[in-house]
Amino acid sequence: MNAVFRTANWLLPLLYLVVLIDYGSTFFLRTRTHKRNPLLIVLLIAHTAYLICWGINIGRLPLNNAYEVLGVVALSMAAVYFVLETAVRDRRAGVFAFLLIFLFQYTSSVFWAAGAGEMTSAFARLHVVPAVIAYTAFAISAIYGTLYILAHRNLKNRRVGMLFDRLPPLELLGRMSWHTLLAGFLFITASLVTGALLANGAEPGHAGQVVDSRMVAKIITGCAAWLIYAVAVLGRAVGGWSGARVSGIGLFGFATVLIQIIAGAVLS
Repeated sequence: MNAVFRTANWLLPLLYLVVLIDYGSTFFLRTRTHKRNPLLIVLLIAHTAYLICWGINIGRLPLNNAYEVLGVVALSMAAVYFVLETAVRDRRAGVFAFLLIFLFQYTSSVFWAAGAGEMTSAFARLHVVPAVIAYTAFAISAIYGTLYILAHRNLKNRRVGMLFDRLPPLELLGRMSWHTLLAGFLFITASLVTGALLANGAEPGHAGQVVDSRMVAKIITGCAAWLIYAVAVLGRAVGGWSGARVSGIGLFGFATVLIQIIAGAVLS
């Protein structure tokens, strides 16, 4: 059985790579820009089936360590992108989304093969759930935010190049970046609250829990990311900041989130 899961583990990044290449052909060749991608449906079903079977095999949710979290984030990003693509009927941004998704899944598969430390606490896994959703939303926001900034800069400088010509409408990019950023901020807030309870030993039977280096790193980077995104949310809601400024601040926040993920993986 382990051999089957080991093979499936390496097939997943290959499937994501195939989807990435397919979206790359859409972007560069301008083909099927407004059609649904059947490969994406196959990928979502295959990855979901893998996680379900793996969860049944190990007898728990696959959210126990760094590589499992990254794999779930990759699947969540793909699912969110599928919903967005279905809603707007525009797949031109898919190559940028799946470049990051592929990197997440590839990293997850590498950690799975090498083995990683586990979180035995069920309460800790409860804390991870809103964090995974926040990571997913922030990643999608960063992708659309980056594209929005590039398109906005080209439009401002009156440069209409290949990138601008092949991107979705500027208004759509800004709207998707803002909505996903706001959703991510709400879930990272929930993640910090449950993380604070965990650090304080709020879990039954774990009073006086020692906060190790991994927890300290996660608390510091998590709080830093929350503050950055709070500035972006307040700036947009209260200060009326432009979409370009909010997206730029959101990119700094996502860089902090990536540091948090990498620190958690390295210290696992």
